[in-house]
Amino acid sequence: MKVRLYVCVCALLAVFSVISACRKGGASSVPQTPAALSAPERIVTLSPAATEIVCAAGAFNRLAARSDFCDFPPEVKTLPSAGGFDGKTISLETVLSFSPDFVYMTKGIHDHLVPLLQAQGIRTYLSDADSVQSVLDEISYIGKITGNEKTAQSVCNGILCDIEKIKLSCTGKRPSVYWEVWSQPYMSAGGKSFINELISIAGGENIFSAVEQSYPVVSEEAVIMANPEIIFISDAQKDGVLAVKSRSGWKEIDAVKNNRIYSLNADVVSRPGPRIAQAASLLHEKIYSVNAQVQVE
Repeated sequence: MKVRLYVCVCALLAVFSVISACRKGGASSVPQTPAALSAPERIVTLSPAATEIVCAAGAFNRLAARSDFCDFPPEVKTLPSAGGFDGKTISLETVLSFSPDFVYMTKGIHDHLVPLLQAQGIRTYLSDADSVQSVLDEISYIGKITGNEKTAQSVCNGILCDIEKIKLSCTGKRPSVYWEVWSQPYMSAGGKSFINELISIAGGENIFSAVEQSYPVVSEEAVIMANPEIIFISDAQKDGVLAVKSRSGWKEIDAVKNNRIYSLNADVVSRPGPRIAQAASLLHEKIYSVNAQVQVE
């Protein structure tokens, strides 16, 4: 459990580390694809989101290896692993052993591998998806370079359609939401985070949306004072809901008093990949179960 939660937090922090660069560089940091470049035949992915995107774009048959934590879609488990997610646990020699012609990584974690791989003539891509649009751009890019543009476009259209349906079904009061990324120290989702956007799409109001940082460390007092109506935590968090309920001073928080603490599938909600609409749907379901009760009361 601890390892799985650590991977989720690392992925979120990697996104946070490049937010400023992304904002300055425009709406999307996806590179242009020179027409002369041939489609990659042996792709190595070093993050779960990258693996999901490659598969969603219709290029599973081009995957040569993935990371230890890549587990979706299920068939990727049949592929050999190139190592863990953390850049410190990735061996260049291991990656090279799969004879890749394209290595798909995460910015802020795997940057140091780029010059080493490029020196071997291997194309690289550093994912820095920090919003729904940047995820869509990334899916489109992978579809384009693998010759699967139509498949990728279909996936993107499906995501946009599902998200629009969720938005249209959001009516009435927007309950306040505290999203707990980490508890030692307390870390939440700020206004520029991917998760803040998902909360908004799903019909909630993030209590830390005004915070400039993407994933800020917050004080326990700030959470208690904000008095969120809903608390979301990761299902990889030890003791989960019971641990939150037992915290000193938290009993007076509305979410705790009304049993509105929800443990979510971290693999779905924390990966900026093709399951983002599913993530928004999960949040929407919980948020509106709260709204229904609030309206009755």
